[in-house]
Amino acid sequence: MVEASDCEELTQAETIDRPWNPAHGPLGKLKDIFISHKASLQNLSSLVIINFMVAGLGFLTRVKIANVLGKESFGLLAYGLALGSYGAVIVRFGLDRTFVRDLIHYPRRFGQLVAGSLVLRGLLLVVVILALVSWKLTFASSELSWGVIAVVLGTSLMALDLQAVYDSWQKMSRHAVYNLVQKCCYYALIWAVILFFPSKLSIGLIGGGMMASVALYLFMQQRWAFRRIEFYKAKESLAKTAIKLGFANLLVWAAAIGCLSFGVLNQLVLKYFRGNAELGGYAAAWQIVAVAMLLLNQVARIGKPATARITREGTDRNTRRRFLVKYSAVMFAVASPIAISALFCPGLILKTLFRPEYASEAGTLRILGIYLMCFPLGLVASQYVIAARMEKTYFASVIVGGILSVLFCLFLIPKLGGMGAAISLLIAHGISMGLYWVAMILHVRNHE
Repeated sequence: MVEASDCEELTQAETIDRPWNPAHGPLGKLKDIFISHKASLQNLSSLVIINFMVAGLGFLTRVKIANVLGKESFGLLAYGLALGSYGAVIVRFGLDRTFVRDLIHYPRRFGQLVAGSLVLRGLLLVVVILALVSWKLTFASSELSWGVIAVVLGTSLMALDLQAVYDSWQKMSRHAVYNLVQKCCYYALIWAVILFFPSKLSIGLIGGGMMASVALYLFMQQRWAFRRIEFYKAKESLAKTAIKLGFANLLVWAAAIGCLSFGVLNQLVLKYFRGNAELGGYAAAWQIVAVAMLLLNQVARIGKPATARITREGTDRNTRRRFLVKYSAVMFAVASPIAISALFCPGLILKTLFRPEYASEAGTLRILGIYLMCFPLGLVASQYVIAARMEKTYFASVIVGGILSVLFCLFLIPKLGGMGAAISLLIAHGISMGLYWVAMILHVRNHE
């Protein structure tokens, strides 16, 4: 259980949409919307401001790293980040998709669920560490250097965060500040090395900086949250809770791993067939998309608890439909400026930001711009499908797209390189997102 002051969303955020009283007029309607969504708007404004700063600093830092390291080494860094994505998904065990829903639906088990999730994720992190060390010691000639391992662990450690807890409390702004501190510490280290000792910039230093800053980030958020969670009134052991969470999230976890076949597997296949330099070029184009995706994911943090509420029993079809239309429109508007720029002037963007060796990826960036126009709508639909407990539908949709992604990657990447990786991503993930939308529409129609 948590303090009442930290759970205002359980009462204040119940109203998703207020009926319009014509006597109020347009201004009255606007006032009603503002009042009913006040907490969400405050969180959204804070997240947008903070994450605009994070996105801007991160983008400039990654561009500078790409230009200092060059395509070959930047491709190796991208390889480490891709492996780290797998590590993070393994450790999260699907909880990033379902935990906000569970905390909102079962508030009386709050502390036990949080503790059980940390036990589960901690054990999985140990498994990831053991697997990396075994890989390194068994295949000494592998490109899995200790620097790459540090990057993988820095990415995997993020999976121990308490973002779902803060989101369920409607404390996104506080969590965003912790994220800002972590990023600023990491960026400050990288820029200090670039400005004063540019020859010392290496993947190992980048990985070490990631691990240190993430450790600080975890300490700050857990220190504040743990003081407000009552852990000690559970009727079952933490081990039992962790096992239950594991079994409950098996399908979502498998689907989350399957989702990596869209945006991560294509990078690993690209490295295998075309080498680090080709992957470095693709990774440079991907940095443009990453900025928009960072902002989208922060807006989605507001939408996730709201989606969990409107999928509870008793919410009528019209309320669900109005919410989804508004949510989709906001998400699309966030992505549109970057998506349109990538679609119509990819060459100018790459020539302006990166060294000339990256300019050949203009076609790749154009394809990624099209993908970015589809992604926000798919994110809305996937949140609804999971919140509505349609895990089997979600899993089946991901598997269909994942199988197609593997086939497209193996067929297109050897021939087209980075552009083939982008096309594989667009088609395979686009099909999965279309299936999410079909499932969401049918589910909404079936609720009176």
